[in-house]
Amino acid sequence: MDEHGEISRLRKRISELEREKEAVEGFAAVAAHELLTPVVMMDACAATVCDRLDGELDAESRRDLDALRRGAARSRLLVETLLRHARVNGHPLECDWVDAGRLVRECESVVAPEVRARGALIQVGKLPHVLAQEALLGAVFMNLLVNALKYGPRRGGTISVRGGSTVAGWRFSVHSQGPPIPLPDRLRIFEPFQRGSGERRARGGGLGLSICREIIGRHGGSIGVSSLKSGGNTFTFSLPGRSREGPGGAGVPQLIVPAATSTSTSAPSATR
Repeated sequence: MDEHGEISRLRKRISELEREKEAVEGFAAVAAHELLTPVVMMDACAATVCDRLDGELDAESRRDLDALRRGAARSRLLVETLLRHARVNGHPLECDWVDAGRLVRECESVVAPEVRARGALIQVGKLPHVLAQEALLGAVFMNLLVNALKYGPRRGGTISVRGGSTVAGWRFSVHSQGPPIPLPDRLRIFEPFQRGSGERRARGGGLGLSICREIIGRHGGSIGVSSLKSGGNTFTFSLPGRSREGPGGAGVPQLIVPAATSTSTSAPSATR
């Protein structure tokens, strides 16, 4: 086959792949809508019952309805996360300045019922503005907070969110109490549908950390986890970029040095 024929064949194949990609994304959007519809209706019906019978429900019925609404919220988040996971590699990122502190507070409000139910505490330090895609960065913080709640103490416990500037961009950490993650698991847990060897009590699809890895990789950053022998795990991720002067900006870059007593393993940036 001559050079022109080979080029023509490649162009045809590229066009076919683009059409297949569009078809898959279209199906994912339709599937997400169909899956979300009953979840949204379930949540709306539970809210209506709460409003109509306000003051007449006993404590047990109220707890059951609250659990139903929490389940609906989690199902909706799972569907939206799966759709985001399917699309994350398909489009160039449109980044803008994002107030990381505001983003974490929004995520905190979503998980507040679970935090109260566990008697846990979330502490958020002063966080910088960063260059990122807001919805995707929000998914990273949300998944890390949910992960910290799942695998932290059954009762009580503190989750700490910290962040700041480095010489190359920004670095964030989410620290939670709980049993340390074994060294062999610290890379594996960032793969789809993988869990740590001791993770038996938590529910979920096992996609949260792989989604974080994909998103941070798309931003040109890296993510990893360190554990202390005495207990506690810290998930840390970095984002490349420049410091922003002014309100919320870091001004003078400050390098965050991980604790010397911990062993850290970074997941390689996603390229799939």
